[in-house]
Amino acid sequence: MASDRATRLRRLARTLTERFGLALHRHGAVEAEWSGSARAWTFAWTDGPTVAQVRAACREAEPAAGEGLRYARTLSQDAVALGAVRLTVSSTGTSRRPLLRPADIEALLRDEPFPMPRTDRERALVYAVVYEIHDAHHRNQARAEEICGLINQFGLAMFLRRCGAELSPVEILTAHYAATHAHPAWRYQLAPMDADVLVRAVREDPRASAELITAALALLPGLPAEFAAAEAELRTRLEHAAPTA
Repeated sequence: MASDRATRLRRLARTLTERFGLALHRHGAVEAEWSGSARAWTFAWTDGPTVAQVRAACREAEPAAGEGLRYARTLSQDAVALGAVRLTVSSTGTSRRPLLRPADIEALLRDEPFPMPRTDRERALVYAVVYEIHDAHHRNQARAEEICGLINQFGLAMFLRRCGAELSPVEILTAHYAATHAHPAWRYQLAPMDADVLVRAVREDPRASAELITAALALLPGLPAEFAAAEAELRTRLEHAAPTA
């Protein structure tokens, strides 16, 4: 009977692998694993469909075989880094910087099948975070605790700069002035400073580069009328500013 159940579960795991297209997924198939200590079978896979999706598919395909079955979806290092980036950015506006935990990332992605970056920026940040750990530890694996610890310590701005992502005008200015204006929300959460504060910072900065002045000019249309006089001043300075190296 035990061997018959094992055969049925392994066949069911192959069926699920095909149904969800995991044979083509870089993290591989659903695996049927037996735990002697727990005296239980577990279907285990990485990223891919959610636990709820796999459980429902088991019940549909072979209800009897799935009785007492456990389910364990693990997250790859890229998925963990993605969850860490999203949690950190989404926490902007809070009074305290986020302190990530692996459990927080598991909760965030629990109901998201096949977690993948939605934007080029997410993709670049994930790569930069994972690469930092690989390079520091000289191995090709980043643990969830390491990813959380790295972002908790350094924030995201450092990785945004390293990955070469394109910045908007407000981000260009925030990246330059955040430290001098005591704005740690940029360092940790990529929360930009207010546009009016940034334009004032450029006007008060006699050494502002052409790039910074150009970014400030781009923000003026969205500011109150009181900033209208700043345009002529900034354009005059732009004509005399040294180009950014």
